[in-house]
Amino acid sequence: MVIHKIDLSSIKQIPILNVAQRLDIAVRGKKAICFCGHDKRTPSLSFVPNKNFWKCFGCGKGGDEIGLVTEVLGCDFRTALEWFNREFSVNVRQPRISSYRDAKRLRPKKSRVVPKLSPINQHEQSKFMADPEIYSWLISKCGDVSNTPGLEYLKTHGIPPNVANKFGVRELREPARALRKMVEQWGAERVFRSGLSWGEHGIPERLIWTSYTLLFPFRFSDQVMYIQGRLFKGEPKYLNPRGVPKPLYNVYRLRSLPMGSIVHICEGVPDALALEAQRLPAVAVLGASSFRAEWVDLFMRYDVVLMPDGDRGGDTFLKTIATFFTNRGKAVRSVRLPEGKDVSDVIAEMGKRT
Repeated sequence: MVIHKIDLSSIKQIPILNVAQRLDIAVRGKKAICFCGHDKRTPSLSFVPNKNFWKCFGCGKGGDEIGLVTEVLGCDFRTALEWFNREFSVNVRQPRISSYRDAKRLRPKKSRVVPKLSPINQHEQSKFMADPEIYSWLISKCGDVSNTPGLEYLKTHGIPPNVANKFGVRELREPARALRKMVEQWGAERVFRSGLSWGEHGIPERLIWTSYTLLFPFRFSDQVMYIQGRLFKGEPKYLNPRGVPKPLYNVYRLRSLPMGSIVHICEGVPDALALEAQRLPAVAVLGASSFRAEWVDLFMRYDVVLMPDGDRGGDTFLKTIATFFTNRGKAVRSVRLPEGKDVSDVIAEMGKRT
């Protein structure tokens, strides 16, 4: 088989700001808070739309659309192409390469035999779906948070251990072993399509969480419908199942609330847990761009209070979510947090003073 130089022209035509939006980067004008998390107060990530280029003047990273995807998702070049195919229906022929640099240097090579790796064809490769059975199994096999990094994280985010246990927060200590056990239990194809692994041709090579991670399960009834992981090494810090739509966190809480109850909507899972620790009902949204218009129906019976972070991203979150409710004639309130702070920061600080 002769491999020809890869043609990235279809991806190059996608506006860089559209890519940033799909990655849940809250761009204001041509600026944004960097996805690396080092500039909570002053945006250092800049976009040059006419050149489809991005540059962070804080950490020095920069590049084009593909480089943005590989940096934000922490994935390789091939996985980035899969992401573009899934998000923008761009079908790029993928040669056997492992990095963007390899793609630039690629030249025709001699024929070689390519082993059959998986029964999943190219069309099926782009399909990922939530798998509550696998998610529930993984959470059941992980232990309560007991290691120092996890305990310190909960403490600094205003989440007591009893609240973490109540909401099923778990720690993943050995990702490689976990993947091996998952494949033994459920098979390679199913694990791959659950969105919990990186790999190619339907073969899971490693979990999306590659080091010690806190796992936040999204429960509904007796099943885990989704999992968000918080890593402590590398970027990004938060990783979700690949290709699986982001649901609301703690939405089942609404079932137990009488009409007219106050419900807080915040930006992240730790914020929701910190509020719940204060006995304040809370639901979390994983990025303003993931909010769906039909979700407004879930909150029509309640007094909704929006709790955005105290930064520009929070401003975007407030404006975006409030608009969904306004369009339905539903009034909502909001709480403005101190500059550079989020809900869990404020609650943790309150705990230190008491």
